[in-house]
Formats: sequence, C-alpha cells, structure tokens
Amino acid sequence: MNYEFHWPVLWEYRDLLLEGFWITMFLFVTGVLSSLVLGIVFGILGASHLRWARALGEIYVEVFRNTPLVVKMFFLYFGAGFDAYESAIIGLGLHQSAYLAEIFRSGIQAIPRGQFEAGFATGLTRTQVMRRIILPQAGFIVIPPTTTQVLETLKNTSVAMTISIPELTFQTQQIEAYSFRGFEAATAATLAYLAVGGIVGAGAYILEHRLNRKTKSRVTKDMTAMANVTAAA
Repeated sequence: MNYEFHWPVLWEYRDLLLEGFWITMFLFVTGVLSSLVLGIVFGILGASHLRWARALGEIYVEVFRNTPLVVKMFFLYFGAGFDAYESAIIGLGLHQSAYLAEIFRSGIQAIPRGQFEAGFATGLTRTQVMRRIILPQAGFIVIPPTTTQVLETLKNTSVAMTISIPELTFQTQQIEAYSFRGFEAATAATLAYLAVGGIVGAGAYILEHRLNRKTKSRVTKDMTAMANVTAAA
C-alpha cells in the first residue's frame, strides 16, 4: 500500500470535525450523567436488605447489561418513537448504568458489616449510616471501575451514528465520502478520543487521591466519635 497522507484536508473539513466533536461531547456528558444517576439508584437497591429491592436491582442489571447498546437505540428510535438524540442518550444511560449499578453494589457490600452495626449502635438511622459512613468509603473503592465505564461511554457514543446522529465517527465517514481521505479523518478522530480519554483519566486519578484523604479523615473522625459515645454509655 502506497498511501500518501494529505493533512490539509482536515482544515478543509474542519467544520464537520468540530460539529462531530461537540455532538460527541454532548452525548458523552449526558450519557455519563444519566448512567451515574441510574447506576447509583439501582446499585443501592441491589445492596439493600430488602428482598424486593435486591430483586429489582438484579432484574435491571440483567436486562440492560445483557442486551447490545445498538439494540436499545434501535428499539427506542424505531420502536418507541423517540427522536435520535433522545434515543442515544437514554440508550447510553440504560446501557452503562447496568454496569455501574453492579460496581456500586459491589462497592457498598465491600464495606465490613461491622461498620453498619457500629453506626446502628450509636443511634444512627440506616440512611444516616449509608450517607455518613458507607457511601464515602464505597465511593473511593468504585472510582477506578467507574472511570472505566465513563471511558466506555465515550467510546460507545460512536454507536449513535447507526441512528444517523452526526457525531465524530459519522463525520469521519462523511469526509471519506467527500474526499476519499478517510485515514486522515480517522486519525483526527482517534486523537480527539485519546485526548478526552486522557483528561478523564487524569481527573479520576486526582479525584481518587483527594477523596482518599478526605474519606480517611472523615471516617476516622466519625468512628472515634462513635467509640466515645459507646464507651460513655
């Protein structure tokens, strides 16, 4: 293969690349936010002491984790009648939240049962124990796998091209059709994905270390206060 790259084509079609990039970022941000909300809710349900709540969480995870993202988008777009952007955002949210729910459930259940009991012994309600003791520690545990799913959301935005959303991958194919310079367009798209992924990874690294310090300080303080109350009783 004797292909000669012609990089000026990227400047010529910069409007298409920029449009695709911003649409990709829109899908990425909305997809991450919706999947985090749903993932937290169903993760807590999956770790609940209530049988019906655990069953609901398990059913949600099994249904949406075991169906392809493109099937969800097709169903929402062609079957349920949502428009393309709604179908993409809802599809991404449902798909990634199933994985996040399992991550959050595992993070909560990784906290020793004794910490629940210590919180109850001091008179805290289940909600207060979850909010003040369990969730801060679980949050630190789940940062690495959650980061992986956030990056998966970024990559999965490219599936939206199947329902004609002109995101970044779609636009590289448009440039290929107009100029027969698909390698240059694909290179630009790859660098854009790598740049965003690098920023997300760096942000997660910084967040993990900051949260680690804050969590250790807060939990130590709360557990010390509990121990003092118990000793006084």
